Amino acid sequence: MSKENEYIECPHCGHVNPPGTQLCQSCGLLINDDYDKKKIKDVMRYDGSAVRSKVRSSSVFDKIWIFFTSIRNGVIIIALIAIASAIGTILPQEYFIPVGVDAADYYKEHYGTFGTLYYNLGFHNLYSSWWFLLLNAMLALSIIAASIDRGVPLFKSLKNQGVKKHPSYYKRQRIYLHNEEASKDDVESLVKDLEKKRYNVRKEENSYLLEKGRLSRYGPYINHTGLIILLIGSMLRFFPGMYLDELVYASEGETVKLPGTDSKYYIKNDEFIVDTYDKDAGTVFDKSLENQGALASNYQTNITFYENESSDIVGSEPELKEIDRAEIKVNHPFKFDGYHLYQSSFDNSAMKSMTFELQDDDGNVVSEPFEINLKDPEEEFTVKGTDNTDFDIRLRAYAPDFLEIGSNGGLISQTPVPRNPAFIFEVKDNDNNEEYSLIQIQNTTEISKDNMYNVKFVSMENEMASVLTLKKDKTLFLIASGFIIFLIGVFIGSYINHRRIWINSDNGLTLAAHTNRNYYSISKEINEILEKHNLGKVVDSDSKVHDERMKG
Repeated sequence: MSKENEYIECPHCGHVNPPGTQLCQSCGLLINDDYDKKKIKDVMRYDGSAVRSKVRSSSVFDKIWIFFTSIRNGVIIIALIAIASAIGTILPQEYFIPVGVDAADYYKEHYGTFGTLYYNLGFHNLYSSWWFLLLNAMLALSIIAASIDRGVPLFKSLKNQGVKKHPSYYKRQRIYLHNEEASKDDVESLVKDLEKKRYNVRKEENSYLLEKGRLSRYGPYINHTGLIILLIGSMLRFFPGMYLDELVYASEGETVKLPGTDSKYYIKNDEFIVDTYDKDAGTVFDKSLENQGALASNYQTNITFYENESSDIVGSEPELKEIDRAEIKVNHPFKFDGYHLYQSSFDNSAMKSMTFELQDDDGNVVSEPFEINLKDPEEEFTVKGTDNTDFDIRLRAYAPDFLEIGSNGGLISQTPVPRNPAFIFEVKDNDNNEEYSLIQIQNTTEISKDNMYNVKFVSMENEMASVLTLKKDKTLFLIASGFIIFLIGVFIGSYINHRRIWINSDNGLTLAAHTNRNYYSISKEINEILEKHNLGKVVDSDSKVHDERMKG
């Protein structure tokens, strides 16, 4: 039999203790020489019961268990998560880079070698990267393993703690009193008065165990439970269908598909309303109105809500059935099927359409104006010339919010909202002469050489777009529950004290007491009752003397 599985006999009182026991369950003597005697308080925390990670280390499972139960390793994992989170803020996350841009190319072009490394290590999408999720999973395992490793012996020691103790056990406690002149009646009166202090009393022959505040010992484990629930809730957000937070742009009269609903739901922006404060109304915003001009008091979107009855048929045209009509205001979302559609803001910078015309090298207009719908531009159309010739115009490339020209010659857009549109036009006349031009606001660049025609901007039409936020969060209950449980654990561990008093009346009065914190308070509480019965006063030994007693 290996040494770690051997029963241990106490050399002081002869009591046989289970394998791994640190303090004799009878007299409280430190009996395991393999244990670090400097960690007296850690031993007392479990009344000498064996902690698995400190008594078993032979098998592979034991080594893995020791790794995850180590407080040092837990702190290292937390530090790695904190460092990774800090690095993740150095460069923008992929969510914030322009729409349609290849992430690898973007980080390489803008941030060089560091950007490439940043991307390859997964920092561009940190919170959903496999290794960051793995770190969180390891932290959860560490918390669970540490809680089991320490919580199970704690539970066993408190559940099975004996009432009778060897006389030397009393002497080894930090709070101790022996009065040979006290009678059994005095002891019984003392116990009754302590019971009025909400102590639970157990009696075995002439020995008593008085205890209260045991819940305090489970405070850290309640904290751990809350943290585990928080971690589970946070990690579930990366699973499909558990969490959604998407912006929805809808211009007046426009019907749009709601993202993240598998094409099942659509809305139509029937009307967007913006109300402003009156400058002469005498409100608290008068000063702001003078400095800023108009100030919105309310903005809302009146919508028609549709369900797509053909959403289950792949490739089918949407068959929209009207389900409801609603007014969406700030802080008054429209709710449906677990989703919340919030009024986020509005955007009056978006363009609805732009009108162009063709001019020759002398600036003469040679075609009728043609209009391009910026939300859904046509790719090909024919324009009548002033001399009855036709021009075939093709839209080769389009960026609604132009950022730059990509490495492949395409146009890169920052957002899908048409704020700064750019176009590449192909113009073909009756003689099949092809010309290419890059058109931006207030700028035209010839792509082909010696162009005969120039595409010129004529006018544009803006539109008011409602910006809505579609949210769905099935993890919110878990996260809120975990946070509340964590706070409960903090309160229990901080403001409740676990107090135990051992009393024996075989030879007068022998009293000893132990608490997990605030020895001054328990000493004061005991002495008030002792003085009432003229039984003396307990002495609170300092930590150094207490530790020497424990070492025997």
